[in-house]
Amino acid sequence: MKFTEAKLEEAFISLLQKQGYTYVAGDTIERAPEDVLLYTDFRNYLKCRYAPEQILPSEIESIIRQIEVLPASDLYDSNKAFMNLLCNGF
Repeated sequence: MKFTEAKLEEAFISLLQKQGYTYVAGDTIERAPEDVLLYTDFRNYLKCRYAPEQILPSEIESIIRQIEVLPASDLYDSNKAFMNLLCNGF
């Protein structure tokens, strides 16, 4: 049996579902095709995550702008910067 990328994806999806994550196929998510960031979900996450700090809507929008301006020309550094924000907090 040949192990393909599709089978690898299925294996990861299955493992994540077993850990309680919900799987949603990308083509069923309502968003503009060019949007990478799920704005509503991300805003809700930030609002909940930083509720104890009483995050302001303007701060949420500032965080989103920080991510939007990460350059696509240097994907490695942009991904590294995003992961640093994600792991260490906004």
